[in-house]
Amino acid sequence: MEQEGLKMDPILEHHYKNLAENKAVKNEDGSVSTVYTAQVDVDGVPTLIPTVWDGKILEVSEAAEKAKASGVKWPTAPTHPELREYDVFLHKEMKPMEPEEARKFLEIIKAGKNDNF
Repeated sequence: MEQEGLKMDPILEHHYKNLAENKAVKNEDGSVSTVYTAQVDVDGVPTLIPTVWDGKILEVSEAAEKAKASGVKWPTAPTHPELREYDVFLHKEMKPMEPEEARKFLEIIKAGKNDNF
């Protein structure tokens, strides 16, 4: 059976897209922020969203508007503590890489070739 692509968590995809498009925020300590997640309630459901958009860390309210307008189904959980656990897990899965490497990684995921990473 042919796969159209592998599913990647939207927060992880946002991370890799920001790396690929060179839209990460460069912090004073030399690190970079690609998602800087926040928890918001969407229709009463705890939802994890990125606050890094277009190379800037936005206020949570503005980030929530962007996240909603994106049409992406952001991660949710029954409770905020459970969502926090998932957020910690996601951050452990985020790998630092150069823009070209991130672009190739996203192409591999889109093609469904999980044997390449």
